[in-house]
Amino acid sequence: MSNDSQIVKFFKNQTIFLTGGTGLIGKLLVEKLLRTSFDLKKIYILVRTKHGKTSQQRFDDFFDNSCFEKINQENKSKVSFISGDCRKPDLGLKSENLDILKTETTCIIHAAANVNFRQTIKEASYNVNSTKEMIKLAKEMNNLKVFVYVSTAYSNCVNNHIREEIYKPPINAEAFLDLVNSCNEDDLEKILLPYLNKWPNNYVFSKCLSEDLIKNSLLETPIAVVRPSSVTNTMNEPVPGWIDNYHGFIGVTAGSYVGVLQNLYAKKEKKLHLVPADFVCNCILAAAWDTANSKTIKAFNCVGKGISYGELARAVNTLCWKYPTMKCVWNPETSVVQNKFWYNVKTFWILMLAYCIDFVFFCFKQPTRAANMMKRITEQVNVSSYFTFREWSFDEDRFTNLWKKMGDEDKKIFPFNVSTIDWDKYLCSCVLGIRVYLFKDPITTLPKAKTKFKIMFVLHYTILALFYCLLYVILTFLAKNLWYNYK
Repeated sequence: MSNDSQIVKFFKNQTIFLTGGTGLIGKLLVEKLLRTSFDLKKIYILVRTKHGKTSQQRFDDFFDNSCFEKINQENKSKVSFISGDCRKPDLGLKSENLDILKTETTCIIHAAANVNFRQTIKEASYNVNSTKEMIKLAKEMNNLKVFVYVSTAYSNCVNNHIREEIYKPPINAEAFLDLVNSCNEDDLEKILLPYLNKWPNNYVFSKCLSEDLIKNSLLETPIAVVRPSSVTNTMNEPVPGWIDNYHGFIGVTAGSYVGVLQNLYAKKEKKLHLVPADFVCNCILAAAWDTANSKTIKAFNCVGKGISYGELARAVNTLCWKYPTMKCVWNPETSVVQNKFWYNVKTFWILMLAYCIDFVFFCFKQPTRAANMMKRITEQVNVSSYFTFREWSFDEDRFTNLWKKMGDEDKKIFPFNVSTIDWDKYLCSCVLGIRVYLFKDPITTLPKAKTKFKIMFVLHYTILALFYCLLYVILTFLAKNLWYNYK
């Protein structure tokens, strides 16, 4: 790697403590650091038991992910996994591991969070409490150079315009945690209702509170708060289009791709701000380098270009036709619906159609999944409607100035300039990435998928034609009977 990279030089001999290392951004951070910062000393990753897998099982599976194919075994040895749990006191760490982290850590990247929009207040409190425990631990790290907290651009979404500063929440973070620890869930809902009624979900509220904790932490170490907008597939690294989850835009696009999401409840003209996951990763590393020499808290709004939901639907529909997948269960064609009543009517009929599809599959002894997929996608669309009917503007001065401050070599190694993105090409990469990395449907199946798509297309419109004919017959019959009775 070039000796001209100031960011690479910054991470030389650094020991990083990373939470959220098994998530999308966490994996990319590990991959990028191992691939670019050869002189990095160590990365400690906090991992907990999850989905029936022990910490050790998750350790063993970590490097099996396709995003690490460019990393050699020698560099992988720089990663050490530590069993713990952000939901517990002292992060669930054993005393010997606490001592190691206190002695060796020079850089903290706190990226762990429960991002479920439907989480309870108690569940959301873990996001806040984990930040409190991280701050507590950071204060005991004598060699710590920088603390980076990964938040979200929507942590203060009750404001139409979001500045690059830490906002004051409606309730003090410490007071919030005290309430959570002393009340049951039902009482919490009642007590916190005046504070929560403007917030769309407990996740973004917990992020706002976590930022408040950091601001009032009295931590002497420089702090960077990086706020990405809607995180999507990678732009370039480690490979174009890589993704490993169904959150947000990815879930909606995946639902459209397989033909399950036929209606998107949104305002056509409202814009969604997309940012590639590798750009977020690069911004985090650059922010760590930049903030390490600062004495203040820096917030970076890492926000991509705004694209309207109408434009997105048209682009995704075109790409789904061009690159169909073998995983499709119905004709992929999503329309943006702005009226709630009409959306509910259309969703109901599509759900009935999904049950019919499952019945056909059942008769042929095939797995039935259309209705369940439809329900999950519809629920995701419903809980996201707060965002699909609103639009935000963001201050990005610190974010853009960070890019300008970087040298030419750093801009090559750690790119995150969203103004350079060819969005048509990028959206194509997103769809193909979903196909390959989420659906596990290789591009070699494309000819077969096109044949299947043609069958789905004909079947879709045949059933619609039969449905409308049947509806016409029924209405005609009812009208004649009503007229006969009236006479």
